[in-house]
Amino acid sequence: MDQLWQRMANLVFEMDKKVAALDGNMPFQRVCDKMKGAIEEAGIYLYNPVGEKYSETRTDVEGSISGTSMNNLVIKDVIKPVLYFNENGKKMLLQKGVVIVGEK
Repeated sequence: MDQLWQRMANLVFEMDKKVAALDGNMPFQRVCDKMKGAIEEAGIYLYNPVGEKYSETRTDVEGSISGTSMNNLVIKDVIKPVLYFNENGKKMLLQKGVVIVGEK
């Protein structure tokens, strides 16, 4: 898969997070959605696992644990999204997500 599309997917994800912090400013959100659609047309799928349960056995993310607790861990923030691409109708991992993990 072309690394340019992977870089674009990461940039669009970062921009989408910033737009969401602006309370979903609609004109900008529409542009982000269109850009995500173009990336999906190229066969790359962005996945944001924020809020999901985290364990060290997960293979789709690399987590940094915030705090001292190791129980009931969830993904608090996503630095880089999980990226998948479609190969012969099968979803393949292109990029592991980079996440911040903390206690639920």
